[in-house]
Amino acid sequence: MPERRSGVRSRDPHAVRGLLIIVLLPVAIVFGMLAGAVSGSGGSGGRAPLIAVAPPSAVSTAVPAPPALPDEPPQPRVPAPAPTPPVTAPEAAPVPRQPPQPPTSTAYAPPGTERVDVGLGAQAAAIFRRPAAAARRGPVVIFLHGWVATDPRRYGPWIGHLVGRGATVIYPVYQTRPAYETITPLANALTGVRAALAQVQLAPGRLVVAGHSAGAALSADYAAVAAANGLPAPAAVFSVYPGRKLSHLAVPIPSADLSTIAPGTRVLAYAGERDTAVGTGTAQRIVAAAAQAEASLQIIRDDAVDDHSAPRRFDPAAQRTFWEPLDALVAATEPSAAGARDTTARSVATGAP
Repeated sequence: MPERRSGVRSRDPHAVRGLLIIVLLPVAIVFGMLAGAVSGSGGSGGRAPLIAVAPPSAVSTAVPAPPALPDEPPQPRVPAPAPTPPVTAPEAAPVPRQPPQPPTSTAYAPPGTERVDVGLGAQAAAIFRRPAAAARRGPVVIFLHGWVATDPRRYGPWIGHLVGRGATVIYPVYQTRPAYETITPLANALTGVRAALAQVQLAPGRLVVAGHSAGAALSADYAAVAAANGLPAPAAVFSVYPGRKLSHLAVPIPSADLSTIAPGTRVLAYAGERDTAVGTGTAQRIVAAAAQAEASLQIIRDDAVDDHSAPRRFDPAAQRTFWEPLDALVAATEPSAAGARDTTARSVATGAP
């Protein structure tokens, strides 16, 4: 009889292995999926899944055009404007050549006078005359202003009075502000006078030089050097309150050799008793040095006009003290007056009646 084994039935080993594979394989797959999910959700040893990001060049930045509206009418094409031709100025008509004219000025001029400016800077001069006197010979007065009084307005009424009596007035500038330089004023005045005389009809022997303050000293200097510089010598000099040194000047105005003033030249020097600006010394030295001239000194003691600025005023006292003596000097240059004066001088010298 065959042998029976109790409690256990023997099976085929291959069949058992296949059964295990079929049962365990799904379990292993499920377990693996759960383990991967757990580790990817923040486990300490897991690695985060990689996400592929496209590079910037791969991203399109083009903005699609909006769809055309079917009911919008097409816009007409406007042609570009034609270029404008350049504008050219019409050809100017030729200007006829004009003869040279002396430069005129719109600066101050006394009423009833014509002003003509000549020269430049410190070597300039202003000419004042009657409008119709340019072509007529007559007396000329060179008027030399006080220190830095380059504007003739300071002596305007006096200048207007001289022009009204028939004289032509030359007003040299001779300096510019600030005026501290004392060496060149005489040379500048000579240059300005030379330019002015080229525009003036001077009657022979009818030149008078007048001045105030620094200009009064320069008036005597002009009489001393005029002939040597090719300029007409004056018949008379009127030197009113002359001075060569002011407190702010380091160097006084140098004096010319006044002994060279021509014989017969009348030199009348005034000094103010109360003139505290320049005193009386310069006036006294002018008269003493002009040894060949007919020089005289007068000290003004009238309280109304014996201060330094009195010659710039035009009240009756100033006119009586300064204007009238200068008028007399100019009138004495007339040929008839000069002849009468010479006859009187010869009579006195010979004792004839």
